[in-house]
This record gives sequence, C-alpha cells and structure tokens, in this order.
Amino acid sequence: MKKMIAIILCIVLTLTMIGCSGGAANTDTADANTEREDSAKDAAENKTEDTTEGSSEDAAGNTAAEEVSTDPVKLGVIFYSKDDSLGQLVYSYLNYAAEVIDNLEIQWVFGSYDAASQVADAENLIAAGVDGIMCLTLDDLAMQQIANLCNENEVYFQVMFRMPSEEETKAVLDTYEYYVGYAIEDTENTSYETVRIMADRGIGKIGVGGNTHSATSTLRMNGMEKGCEDFNIDVLAQFDLGNDVSSIQSDVQNILDSYSDVEAIWLMSGSLGIADITVNTLKAHQDATGKTVGVVTFDTFEGMAAAFEDDILWGAVGGQAPLCLQAFAALYNAVDGHPLSDEKVSLLFPFLVLTDSDDLDLFEQYYNNTEVQIYDEELIKSMLYRYNPDVSLDLLKDLSTSYSMDWIKEEISSRN
Repeated sequence: MKKMIAIILCIVLTLTMIGCSGGAANTDTADANTEREDSAKDAAENKTEDTTEGSSEDAAGNTAAEEVSTDPVKLGVIFYSKDDSLGQLVYSYLNYAAEVIDNLEIQWVFGSYDAASQVADAENLIAAGVDGIMCLTLDDLAMQQIANLCNENEVYFQVMFRMPSEEETKAVLDTYEYYVGYAIEDTENTSYETVRIMADRGIGKIGVGGNTHSATSTLRMNGMEKGCEDFNIDVLAQFDLGNDVSSIQSDVQNILDSYSDVEAIWLMSGSLGIADITVNTLKAHQDATGKTVGVVTFDTFEGMAAAFEDDILWGAVGGQAPLCLQAFAALYNAVDGHPLSDEKVSLLFPFLVLTDSDDLDLFEQYYNNTEVQIYDEELIKSMLYRYNPDVSLDLLKDLSTSYSMDWIKEEISSRN
C-alpha cells in the first residue's frame, strides 16, 4: 500500500514539475530539497568521520556513507505507561535515542490494557505515517493482530519485553515480511539463578508464590522448578499470585504457620505491592519469633534497603529497561534498509540480580535514575548501520551478554 502511494505521488510530482516553472507553488519543495541535500552532505561527512580510519577519502568509508539514507524515520511506540519505574526508564532511553539520531522521530501511545485497544493504537499510528512500530504486547492475540496489520500496510513491527507464548503464533508471525522479531528478558535462566542464591545460603525448604498465567510467568516457574531440582530444595507449599494482592499477607502467614521449617519464600513477581506485603509479613514473623525467613523476588520495590538491612531480602530481580534499545536497534535497522538478520530476530536480555545493599546502592545511582543514560550516544550509534556499517546481530548479543551491574559502573565511570 505504501509503495503504491509512493509511486502515485512520484508521478504527480513529476507532472507538476513539467507543467510549472518557478512560482511560489514550488517554494516549499525547493526548500525541502535544499534541506535534504544539506542533510545528506552532513550525514556523509559525519559518516566518514565515524566509520573510517585515516584519510577522509577512504573508498570503503565513502561507499558506506553513500548507502546511508537521509529519509526521516518515524517510529511508533505502544507502551502500557510512562509513570512506573520501567515505563519512566523506557520513555527516557528511547527519547534520548531520538535526540542523538539525526533522522529519528518517535510517537508514543500509552494506557492500553487489552488486545483490542493495542490494535486500535497500531491503526492510529499507521494512519499517522509511522515506518515501524514497537510494542509491549499484552498477549499473543494483540501480537498477531498488530503484526498482520503492519504487514498489510508495509510497516515494520518489533515486539519488546514479550515473545510468542504459543508455537502456532510464532509460526504465523514468521510468515510476515514486516515482522522483525522480539526482544525479551532472559527469564528462565535468571529464575534458575535466584534459586542458586538460596542454595548458596544452605536453604532446603521454601514456599512459592507464582502462577502460569502467561508465557513469562511460565518461564519463571520453569526456571525455579529446575533450580529446586538441581539444588535439592523442597517446595513445601505454593500460593497463587494474581492482580488481587488482598490475600498475599494471609497466604504467606499460612505458610509460616503451617510449616515451621520453612526457610524462605520465592516470588515469581513482586509487583503491585506483592514484595512489600511479603517482606512486612516476614518482618513481623521475625520480630515475633526471632526466626528469619528470607525472600527472593522478581521485581524491585520501595522497601528494599530496609529489607536487606534486616536480612529478610536475599535477592531482587530488575534492571531490564535497556532491552528497549536492543529492540529499537533491530527495528530501526530494518526500517533503514539494513536488517540485522535474514531470519526473525530473537534477542535475550539479562536482568540485574541484586543480593545486598552494595548492589542496591549502585542500582539506585546508575540504573534506577532517568538522569543517567546507560547506553550513551556512542553506544547507541554503534548499534545502527547508519553510523556503523559493521553492526551485526552478534554485536547486539555481545552487548547483552556483557550487561551487568559491574559493566554499568565501568561504562558510566569511563565517561568521566
């Protein structure tokens, strides 16, 4: 559809230029052409400086510069919110990318919590003329419907913080030319490592709060179960985690009352106040009995400092926001005519696992801070063919592998 429109516009413009000469009617077009020529010249000069060694007349450098498009790139981002911790960071990171990339515009849509609303968001973005869409899709239905809509309109589509939960969905998505792929947290392996934290403390009996309501929660439960099997940890009891947190306190207390030998609680999710309620319940138990039962949880929360100090919190998982830049790089390169892979992109991004107050201090200073850009201008541009013709999918994967709290500290410190 886009290609047909472009052809028609090209024919109309050509006939107009043949039929008219001079005149005010062509002023905007002339100015636009001048701006594009200046932009192309600047881009070529910058490209030569960024990608060549030695003489600016290096042939390979000039060839790469000529291949860089000067067309603007407009991306739409569908995200649930910009007000919580993750949303604030994603909003900050992607807006910063738009600042440092010379042809990028981002249009945001927030607040949709069902498949129909997200599909409507995608329709509106396509009508607004975006070249690509990134989305934290809420379920497979939204994922597939948006992918189909984008494919019909020749708009590239990238999923972030999610992946297809059903093989049938994945098979359908893989048939769409304009579906780029997905980027998701390395959930199952991280879940396994959270169990290792308890095993290293000699823990052998735990209670579990979790569910299998989504692909993500299933992966977390799978990693926990495999860790318990490998480290010989017994799960004494489980309780269901959902959107209603009113029963969390009683669920945890029931485990404490029913199993005097329980040593820790493992939480598949600590969001919506789940971690806070669990920590408060365990603290009251500690004060009443003198016995400490620890907790390991996905998701960071407000009371982590005190929980670490009281030796109730043993591990908290978070720090995944830069994943959005990995997803962005895959999408931008595809829109810019240089996809990173002939196959659909599947990117795994590590979490940060905090295990003590020192980790938390670094986390608050460098990560949980919208004033800090973990991926600076140089690093972002290195992920894009426009500035780095040597970029590859392996480069993105290597960046993911190196991501850790120590890497963040070294990266930020090296800029000072």
